[in-house]
This record gives sequence, structure tokens and C-alpha cells, in this order.
Amino acid sequence: MKKSWFITILYCLLLLGGGGAVLLIPRVVPFDQCSDVYKRYADMDGVDATFIKDYKVNDTVRVSVTLLQANDSAWPHLTDDFNAQLPPDMPPPPPNTVGFWYAPHDNYSLPMDTILTNNDIIAISYDIRTIALFHIKTEKQIDAILYHKISTRKNNQQNE
Repeated sequence: MKKSWFITILYCLLLLGGGGAVLLIPRVVPFDQCSDVYKRYADMDGVDATFIKDYKVNDTVRVSVTLLQANDSAWPHLTDDFNAQLPPDMPPPPPNTVGFWYAPHDNYSLPMDTILTNNDIIAISYDIRTIALFHIKTEKQIDAILYHKISTRKNNQQNE
């Protein structure tokens, strides 16, 4: 009798452990499902490229994101590609400053062979040499990302 209870408890623990492992093990997105931007920079020396599929912005909105973090030598190349160079006479922005912009669909004028796609939101952090591209498909995603950024900024200012 005691042996059957022991086996039952052991079996339940194995099921719980296996379920927890499945939930906690990081998943890798196949290369062919990653963004074109990620594919372009994945093997570039000096750039750490990361693709996050369905990043949770809030309770209802998810968006795919490509993160590009460059070292000192690759940063000028990355800022040239994204037309994000600071003017030479401009001092560097304060730490933790992030610049946001996006290419709205109604006045998008870049040729289709450029690295950016229609409606991508770009966030650039100059102090940590990082560019984040939010791959936008709906206006709801744009609103959620900008609202999230404003809320985060307000909370950070109140905590300072």
C-alpha cells in the first residue's frame, strides 16, 4: 500500500517538473521566421542581434521586436544604416534617453529595398548603443508601445 502511494506521488512530481521545464525552457524562433533586419545583422561582427517574437507590450498587444546592440566599432555603421547619426556639434544625449520614431503608412516614402519596412517603430538608445525595431502591423500596436513608453518615463521621473 505504501509503495503505490510513493509511486503515485513520484509520478505526480515528475509530471509537475516536466510541465514546469516546458514552461521555463527558452524557445528559439526558427531563422526563416525572424525579421529581415535580424537576418541581415545576425552574423555581423560587432553586432548582437536578437529577435523576439510576440513581445508582450500590455495585456492585449503583442509585437515582434528586433534588438541590435553594437560595440564601439560597429555603432557608426549601424547608425548610418538607420540614419540615426547625431549631428557633430550636438552633445550626446543624457543616459537612459531613448529616441522614438516610426514611418507611418500614409507618407512612407523610402524605397522598398531599404532595411526598414512600412510602419516599424524604431527606438534608439545611444548610451548603450542599442536599436530596437518594433515590427508593427496595426495602429493598436503603435498606441500601446507609445503609451507604455510614456507610462514608464512618468514612473521613472516620479521615482527619481
